Amino acid sequence: MNILPTTKAIKLAAVSLALTVLAAPALASDGAPQFSVQSTATRSIASAATAFEKGDFSKSAAYSRHALKQGLKKSRRTVAYSNLCAALGAQGQYDKARDACDSALKASPQNWQAFSNRAAVNWLSGDKTQAMQDISSAQQINADAPVISYNLGVLG
Repeated sequence: MNILPTTKAIKLAAVSLALTVLAAPALASDGAPQFSVQSTATRSIASAATAFEKGDFSKSAAYSRHALKQGLKKSRRTVAYSNLCAALGAQGQYDKARDACDSALKASPQNWQAFSNRAAVNWLSGDKTQAMQDISSAQQINADAPVISYNLGVLG
């Protein structure tokens, strides 16, 4: 009896595994747009990004709010607002999230993450038209960002 797998069995297993890996993001997100967070050398902003990536959106929002109280320079304040938008949006606090994204974009109108995050917030809150405008703006700024490509696929 041959207990070693055949080449055909190995190929079939590899294809099956590849399909599972490719399908995983779609299953995990249920077709919802993704948020994008950034990290900087500022400890609170880095902690906010880490907490977000671990799925602790409440803690991420708290770190972002703490960072905003520190008198950050404009570029870091923009990141903190964009991260706050993502954390609040992930918690379903769409109006507060939109306000945070608006603050990020007021400080830095070329922040593609803030546009992408606001697109996700608008989509999730039911404003599909504004979501498409925001993701289009994000794409014009950074067409190579994977989260933008993903969100374009979700938003249609």
